[in-house]
Amino acid sequence: MFGTLHRQTWNSVLAAVALLALPLACDIAQARDVRIQVTDPQGRALANAAVALRWDGAPPPQDDPPPAVMRQREMTFIPHVLAIPVHTSVTFPNYDPTRHHVYSFSQAKTFDIKLYVGFPQRPEYFDTPGVVSIGCNIHDQMQAFIVVMDAPRIAVTDSAGQALLTDVPDVPREVEIWHEWLSHGQTAVVRAMPADTDFMHVPIDIAPPPAPARPDGTSLQERFNRIAQ
Repeated sequence: MFGTLHRQTWNSVLAAVALLALPLACDIAQARDVRIQVTDPQGRALANAAVALRWDGAPPPQDDPPPAVMRQREMTFIPHVLAIPVHTSVTFPNYDPTRHHVYSFSQAKTFDIKLYVGFPQRPEYFDTPGVVSIGCNIHDQMQAFIVVMDAPRIAVTDSAGQALLTDVPDVPREVEIWHEWLSHGQTAVVRAMPADTDFMHVPIDIAPPPAPARPDGTSLQERFNRIAQ
């Protein structure tokens, strides 16, 4: 009799545990990876588009997300577009033999790292959402963008124009896309994305800049080189 009661009690406990675990299991099952394809109106892939996903009830941004890095190598910022959560610190190491002077006058973040090689003294902290245009005061051709976002999932499209955002719940979402070539004064493209969807193609209107003119030999770096000879 005691064995029968014990089995009945144990079965009741197992059933209660299963019921308690059911919502958690459902939440895990409902999370999926989402891929966003960004193209121009003709269907050509657009790399370096910053993509954010938002939904009701999403957790707030972390107060201290992992730090990020924007490198300088061969007179180029790498990556060209860096998408980061708000409250992120970014380091700007210079791996070139020449000095760079990294700066931004953007409203979301203004800073100035004067001539240096190697690592600057401290990282820069980005606590305001927005697009930060990065330049070098010595090499005019060097340009990059840091897109600071307050969304729970962010990514940048690859050479195929695709961004992968992981562990997204199956609820209605909002997709926000930024690209440096957005036309008609747009600051971002926003689209609704249904629940239970793991792929979305978003064509955006762009206005690519004209091809850069050939250097005329009057850049500040070339003047430095002539003085040093």
